Amino acid sequence: MSRLRTLLVHPEEGADRLVDALEAADCDVTVVHHATVAMARLAAGSFDCLISEYDLPGDDGVQLAEAVRESSVDLPVVMFTRTDDDAVSEAAFESGVDRFLQRNGNASIDRLVTDVTTIGADTTTEVQQDVSGYEPGIEAIARAIDEAPIGMSLSDPELPDYPLVYVNDAWEDRTGYPAEEALGRNPRFLQGPETDPETTAEIAQAIANEELITVEIRNYKRDGTPFWNELTIAPIYDEAGEIAHYVGFQNDVTDRKTAERLAAERAEKLATERQALDRVLGRVNGLLSAVSRILVEETDPGSISEGVCAEIADEPGYMGGWIGSVSPTTGELELTAASGIPIDPPATYPLSETPEAVQQAVERDQLQGCSAGSCPEGPLSPGDVGAPRLVVVPLTYGERRYGVLGVYSGEGNALDRRERKVCESVGKMIANGLHSVETTRILTTDRVVELRVRITDRSCSLCQIADRVGGRIEHLGTTRLDRDGCELYLRTPGEIGDRSALESLPFVCSLRFVSEGEEGQTFAITTTKSPPFTALSKHGGVIVEASATANGTDLTIEAPPEREVRSLLDVLRAAYDGVELRSRSDRESRDRSLTEFASAVDERLTERQRVALKTAELNGYFEWPRPVDGSEIAETMGITRQTFHQHLRAAERKLVEAYVDP
Repeated sequence: MSRLRTLLVHPEEGADRLVDALEAADCDVTVVHHATVAMARLAAGSFDCLISEYDLPGDDGVQLAEAVRESSVDLPVVMFTRTDDDAVSEAAFESGVDRFLQRNGNASIDRLVTDVTTIGADTTTEVQQDVSGYEPGIEAIARAIDEAPIGMSLSDPELPDYPLVYVNDAWEDRTGYPAEEALGRNPRFLQGPETDPETTAEIAQAIANEELITVEIRNYKRDGTPFWNELTIAPIYDEAGEIAHYVGFQNDVTDRKTAERLAAERAEKLATERQALDRVLGRVNGLLSAVSRILVEETDPGSISEGVCAEIADEPGYMGGWIGSVSPTTGELELTAASGIPIDPPATYPLSETPEAVQQAVERDQLQGCSAGSCPEGPLSPGDVGAPRLVVVPLTYGERRYGVLGVYSGEGNALDRRERKVCESVGKMIANGLHSVETTRILTTDRVVELRVRITDRSCSLCQIADRVGGRIEHLGTTRLDRDGCELYLRTPGEIGDRSALESLPFVCSLRFVSEGEEGQTFAITTTKSPPFTALSKHGGVIVEASATANGTDLTIEAPPEREVRSLLDVLRAAYDGVELRSRSDRESRDRSLTEFASAVDERLTERQRVALKTAELNGYFEWPRPVDGSEIAETMGITRQTFHQHLRAAERKLVEAYVDP
């Protein structure tokens, strides 16, 4: 290949370095320093590439590129410049520059050499040699045809039925037929049961019209193996212009056809999957929207259950559904709501007689499913209600179980693997809604159960804190943090003597003082693990009072009358020894304490909003005149004053919303 003839237009300073780099890449470089001189050289000589700097004496590089494009000279133009102005690069491309490179070191010069040799390669031409006297003879041509990697054959049109009179080695390899079995026969013997008649008709028509044709045809090897043959047939004429032979070129394209078939099948499968997914999404979006609306509008658990079942029955693809729970006294499944199926609630069934999917969903607290025919006929089975499938979804919020939801499909593709995942989300939504309703009832009911509990286990976190404080402490509230941590707000009548003793407790991350007044010193402790008190809310309990000494912790818990006391005590007994129920009493009415109200809106507030609100209240920020300002509180929290006020305003807004519409 000849050397790349390059015209470099560059100021004298810095040009030598570029020349050395280009010549090292075997470029023949001519250097000029002015745009006008460059145009003269281009008119007088022949070059393969033009490299120009933008900043030139006189006309700049953009003006040179425009002049090149307006002339009859046709060659690639590269602008290599230190200028980093976007306007220059835009103007360069508008003027016809092929490449725009910024010069900023050795790497950029290497890039220039690479690009120039790449785009200039197309403009260079090989030296054409004289090959007279080296033409191949008939034997060499015949040997080349015999040994060609593509199958070749000749048919004689002067003989009846156009038989084969020649096949090369590749043809024999492709078909498995030796020449002695193939010659003298029309090549249609390669056809078989899956050969397309329309394709053979096209071949016959092209031969009759003495036309060239290329087709892909299903042929068969000698051992019966099918293969795809890319076949080209062309007429060959003699010196008199009469047809002498038909030549056939054969290429086995089975692998490509197989890949195309697999790709088409995959595309069809994906299209089917997408259609199914669109149906699922349409069904799911409608159901989620309807369930969300019910959970927002309804405040009665029974109405929620009935509304959800009705929406399931109305949703295309579903037949209907039911909601029920296992009675703690009888162990039977009690249905409280149903729609779209031949069941009239309330209805009760022995759990052992229901489908195994129902039993496993209750026992394992996991989604289960079954199909008609895969489970015995019986109460609530798909076959019993005439549905293809049944999915049973647990309604669980934390440790609190609100029962199970049964959903029946109305068509075969409903409630498949993807849709079951969505059903789990629907179950969680319903459980969250039922829990919110229950929590509201706990806080607003006129009749509650009050439990007074004593914990004598000294490993209780409150006992350990009281021991290090050296006196009695009162629990004012808890702010949950990420993972399992929390921030405990505590008050002691005296002062904390040894702060390091508190901070050395294994579960304490940090300690900060919040406020100090006549009632004592208030402080906040960030812990790595929350005490089990917060878990009581998941079982319907609310702690209204809590205090501790080094010897024990006293709790006052309130719960709705129908709540089972044992489940509340089990939460504490799972964490501590020495949990004793001191008293249980019913109360007809009560006032809502700050702790209760905080529990009611706890889920509405973010972690930082809770901290900001609690810290402001404990420091007397809401008193008038204020003993502290926002800057002082922000400093105790380790945030800016502006951030503190943002969190506080958001928390106040949510508190008002909770009060007006709990």
